[in-house]
Amino acid sequence: MRIKEIEAKIARLEASPRFSGLARLSDAELDRQIVAGLNDMASEWPSFGAMVSSLEASPMPADKELAGQIEAFIADWQAQQRQKVVQ
Repeated sequence: MRIKEIEAKIARLEASPRFSGLARLSDAELDRQIVAGLNDMASEWPSFGAMVSSLEASPMPADKELAGQIEAFIADWQAQQRQKVVQ
């Protein structure tokens, strides 16, 4: 693709309501939405840990990668919450 075509595609993406809606959210609000979505996903399992374990045990590489990303996000989010309490 030529640079002009790429720039045009980026401009269309940036103009879409879905992209711009997320772009306007603060990091804290994005985190809250992600946590709410993860809690909703975890409601299908007996616990959050069970959901992650199930994803890790999946034969699908994408599930294993998702499990790692979820664990990393939650660990970071929990550390941020602990830091807020200390401050």
